[in-house]
This record gives sequence, C-alpha cells and structure tokens, in this order.
Amino acid sequence: MAHSPNLNQLTEIAVLPKRQGSPPRHLDAAAALELALYGATACRMTPLFRLIDTVWCLTGGGWRPPQEVIAEGLRAASASGTILATESWVRSIPFFYTLTPKGAKAFQELMRRPLPDWDDPITRSSAAVKFGLLDTADTKDLPAVVADLQRFYRDARAGLCDRQKGMSPDRPFLQVAMTDRISWIDRRLRTLEGCNQSPIPFRVVH
Repeated sequence: MAHSPNLNQLTEIAVLPKRQGSPPRHLDAAAALELALYGATACRMTPLFRLIDTVWCLTGGGWRPPQEVIAEGLRAASASGTILATESWVRSIPFFYTLTPKGAKAFQELMRRPLPDWDDPITRSSAAVKFGLLDTADTKDLPAVVADLQRFYRDARAGLCDRQKGMSPDRPFLQVAMTDRISWIDRRLRTLEGCNQSPIPFRVVH
C-alpha cells in the first residue's frame, strides 16, 4: 500500500507508551488516539489536514497530540489495514484516508471500551473523543457508551466539588475557575441526559 510522502518523511518519535500483553480494559491514551483517528475517517474520505484538525477538535484541547504522533498512528493504522490510504485526483491533496471494514469493527470496540476511573488531562480528552463520536456509535452500544460518559463526568464533578469546598474563600478567581469547570460538566451531563430522551441522528460508519 502506498503512503503519503509527507507522512514518510516525518521523524518517528515515541510519546505514547508501547503496549505489551493484552489490550487494557479501559480507554488509555494510545486507544484514545486510535479512536480519534478512526472517528476522523469514519464517514468519508478525508485529507490529512482535515484529519489532523478533526483529531484536535475531538480531543477537546486538554491533550493535543503533535502532528508527528498523529501521523505515526495513521501509518500504524494503514499498516494494520484499519485505515486505507487512497491516491487523490487533487494535486494539492496527495492522499485521502478512509476507514476500512476492519477499522469499523475496531472503532466500535474502542467506543465500547470504558473510560478509566481517574480524572486527568488525557482521560478527560478520551472522554471528549467519545462524546464527539456519539453520533457514530452503534445503536445497540449507545446506551452503554452514554452511561459510561455519565459515570465519568459525575465522578469528575463530585471530585471538583469536594476540592472546591476545601478552597480558601479569599481566592475569587480560583473560585470562578472551579465554578466554570463544574458548569461545563453540567452542560455535558444535560446533553447526555438528552441522548436518553431523544434518538441521536445515526451516521453510517464504513
């Protein structure tokens, strides 16, 4: 399979830890990046620049994997047969990338994989990836995916509220920052509650 020259010229760097043994039971950093790549190529043929922008949008800003890491993940997915690189007819876009049937199966497996119990920037980004891809989840898996996100955000909210109670009252800007974070989680929880009350427009994953 041919690959984009731009991808092959990038220097390989190791940022995510190598997996050893069986896959983790929760959605770790490497799996979250895979899920974002699959989600970015799930419903249409996608050029590299749009794929990178989509991955960065999905991760929510808390964790922004470098372009080199995204490209390395894309190379690995192409080699494993989960993402297909197709030569483009547009001179300015050498290749388009799209999810394969094998990739679609891996995508749904990762959507079903639960989030960790702890709250840190990468885990929050993993939750953001799942949230941003709810419209591409398999309909039979959707209730479990929504419940997993609700569990994560409720636990994160409880932790923030506990920490806020222990804060000094003479830190007004810190109080505002914590209140903003809690309000943001409340908006996510309201949206997820709406998913249980009205169907999500489903998008076909190739």
